[in-house]
Amino acid sequence: MRQPLTPPADDAGAAPAYADRRTSPLSCLYSLEEALPGLLAMFFIAIVSNNLMGVPNPFTLENLFTYLDNVIGPVNGQPFFQIMNSNFVWNALLLGLIVGNVFGVPDCWKRGLSYIHTLMPLGIIMLGPHFVLSHAAKTGFWPIALAAALIPATAGLTLRLSRFLKVDDRQASLIAGGLATGDPHACVILMPMIKAKGGQVVNASACVILFGAVASLVAPWLVRHLDLSTQGAGLALALGIGNGAQAVSAGFAVGSEAGRYAGYYEIVGHVLMPAGFLYVFAAMFWRKLRRGGDASVQATRGVENVPLYLYVFAAVWALANIHLFKEPAHHAIFELVKWDFSLAAAALGLSLPLREIWAWGTRGLVLTCLAGTIRLLAVVAVVWACVKHGWLVL
Repeated sequence: MRQPLTPPADDAGAAPAYADRRTSPLSCLYSLEEALPGLLAMFFIAIVSNNLMGVPNPFTLENLFTYLDNVIGPVNGQPFFQIMNSNFVWNALLLGLIVGNVFGVPDCWKRGLSYIHTLMPLGIIMLGPHFVLSHAAKTGFWPIALAAALIPATAGLTLRLSRFLKVDDRQASLIAGGLATGDPHACVILMPMIKAKGGQVVNASACVILFGAVASLVAPWLVRHLDLSTQGAGLALALGIGNGAQAVSAGFAVGSEAGRYAGYYEIVGHVLMPAGFLYVFAAMFWRKLRRGGDASVQATRGVENVPLYLYVFAAVWALANIHLFKEPAHHAIFELVKWDFSLAAAALGLSLPLREIWAWGTRGLVLTCLAGTIRLLAVVAVVWACVKHGWLVL
């Protein structure tokens, strides 16, 4: 068992200093005996939350939500819990929050739960093969170009509005990433890059999911009144809302063909997701370098250089786009991603009191609704103008 980090005493029986015991970079890790209780807690939360490769457990939260979806029936062609973004991240996070806040977390778990800081960068690296640009090539050049232009425009708009609304820059960065990519997973991925707090991550993710759910109900009414073609409506909803099941649900509310086109164009935002969270990190890191002495700048504070795992992720992403990873390998790696993020989400949920989520208030929700609405209206207006003037044949 690792000795406590106490300063050496003069007597011969004193514990050796940490510098004397450090024999390799791995010496900084907790011993297995110290970390095992927390690691086991994460493991059991993960396997009860999700259907993970190698664990044939039918009694999972994922299967429960699937059963409830079958009982409730589809909402505009999409399962309700898919619209609310139920997946391997949020299932484990939800169960961890319930266990941690109802039963509490013993002190002996906390050292194992700290391994979230190791799991998150590893999971980000393994996500690289998941985003292959050629998967979106079938949609054509202009939808990809429009989606690419939306990333800096949405992120920049959100960050500027956050200063007016006086939202903490870490929370604003998470919301900017979620809206720019149309995917609340970007809020989680940005957590180690931005050095955001756990409560900010959950608060920002909930804001992005809630806005997308409301937008999927309101946007179809707007699109119907603009007399767009079904293909144009699908493109506008896929890029304006972003989140897959929510955009497809909105499309099916317009019509069956519009729903199919929304699913067809949704892949564009998905494959460009890395550009979204990398852009937000780069913008906030550059801002910190320019205004490092400003106490209001909290995003990326403590990050002195671009993290090594981002270079590795960028290299893996580039290799994936030249098809180095074949489909079987791609799917196998994603199963490891599910394990990694399930464990990390379980650790986050277990270590996070609900008061830390509520502490960040409703300003994030106001920011999300304001920036998201402007983005949605701008996308619909651009698609409508392009179709009307013949610049985009849909």
